[in-house]
Amino acid sequence: MKKLALLLAASAFVVFVFSQLTTVKNNEEHRVVRSDEIVFPENVKAVIDKSCYGCHSENGRSDDAKDALRWDMLNEYDKEKLVSVMDEIIEVIEKEEMPPEKFLEKKPEAKPTEDEYAILFEWAEQEADKLFE
Repeated sequence: MKKLALLLAASAFVVFVFSQLTTVKNNEEHRVVRSDEIVFPENVKAVIDKSCYGCHSENGRSDDAKDALRWDMLNEYDKEKLVSVMDEIIEVIEKEEMPPEKFLEKKPEAKPTEDEYAILFEWAEQEADKLFE
């Protein structure tokens, strides 16, 4: 009888340890990816790198641009701020306001093509929609 109780206790312990390890692993996975995390597919990242990131990132050349938007910090914003930022991004893309003309005079190759504006617009709308799910 003692052997059976010992075997049951050992089995319960193994099950408990395994379940705790699984919980830790699942928690780590959930901590890495939030439900409202902004995802940058390769084609979107390519446009952002070409046309936006030079000014709107930690190493950006313009303090005003960094104050307005930091692409490298989007996933640090709370959901409310993300909604606001995504709305602004959509509006700027619709009006083709970025990059600014003064910047394009120096770096005309940074101007997005119509297809690139469309890629950014579709992506921004999809990401904004995800925030409301």
